[in-house]
Amino acid sequence: MKKTAIAAVILLALAGAAFCEKQEIPVDVYDDGTEQAQEQKDAIKRKKEKEEKKTKKETKIKWNTKANKEAAMQGDPYNKKKMLGIRGFGERLLNINKFTKMEAFSLYLKPTIGNLWTRKAHLIYREGTDVAGFEMYYDSSAYALQFAKVARGILIDAVNHYFDDFDQKRLDRKAKHSKTREVYGFCEAYEDFGVISGMMMYYSRPKVFFGYMFEKNTPYFTINVRKAKNLAVNEKTEEGSLKATVIEQTYYFTKAQAKRLAAFLSDANIDSLMAKSAVDEIGDDQADAYDDSAVEAPSPAAPEETAVPEETAVPVKIETNKAPAEPAPAPAAQEEQAEQSAQESEPAAKAEPAVQSEPAQ
Repeated sequence: MKKTAIAAVILLALAGAAFCEKQEIPVDVYDDGTEQAQEQKDAIKRKKEKEEKKTKKETKIKWNTKANKEAAMQGDPYNKKKMLGIRGFGERLLNINKFTKMEAFSLYLKPTIGNLWTRKAHLIYREGTDVAGFEMYYDSSAYALQFAKVARGILIDAVNHYFDDFDQKRLDRKAKHSKTREVYGFCEAYEDFGVISGMMMYYSRPKVFFGYMFEKNTPYFTINVRKAKNLAVNEKTEEGSLKATVIEQTYYFTKAQAKRLAAFLSDANIDSLMAKSAVDEIGDDQADAYDDSAVEAPSPAAPEETAVPEETAVPVKIETNKAPAEPAPAPAAQEEQAEQSAQESEPAAKAEPAVQSEPAQ
């Protein structure tokens, strides 16, 4: 009996302990609206980020994929024949003077270690083509980044979109550079490069991205050139060479610099340069044509009848049946006139032979 009682007590104790453990002790709740307000802000922020991400994706497709597909359908925008431009035989043989420096301007570069600094550059045009861009020194080499017609349009659209985001305060200073530097899309470009500006022996066709980046709380429009193959070297013989690939480059522009670049690359400006190139190609140095074949003598022209002016024309006198009476000559004058008539009649009679009439048959 004692064992049974002890066992019952133990069971009751264990059941009570288990019941006490399952009970939840209520805590004091203090709601001042802060948590709810924060949850609402977070929900609004997540929704806005989702919408912005969707908009950027649609914009990227609209501005880049469609434009690049249209460019591909139109043919190679950087074919070798086109990129030769208008150059003399010697320039083509030495592969120099590939483009013309049109205007001087500036942009920003960022070294591997350090802050942004200004670099002098030139706006350039490839004579006789729709290709234009800018040229500058990056690190220890000269680079000339160029864009054909469709690529120029993508760049100009990216600049306009950046201006709109800047004015509407949509630029995100906390976002990663890897995302913001390609937010406005991409295109294929053409880049000449070499040791010095006058002799760029190498070229590539890199993919170029457009976006923006913050540096010390200041935003800049950026053009990021991705690493690309050097198309002017034989990879089998120069594999591992420092010039086998083109380094990645990033160019920074203020709003004023980006606006000037976009204006220079506009279709209106490039079309005028193309028209001028076409005129200059003919120029004053074209050889004169000379034909020394016999020239046929012109046939003599018939003499023209000169009409008598109305003022000098002699008026026609209408004769009447009755001749007008002449004044009677003076007696002395009558004698002189009779002698003169007699003298004139004698030679005339001697000179004229007698006319004989033919006998009638």
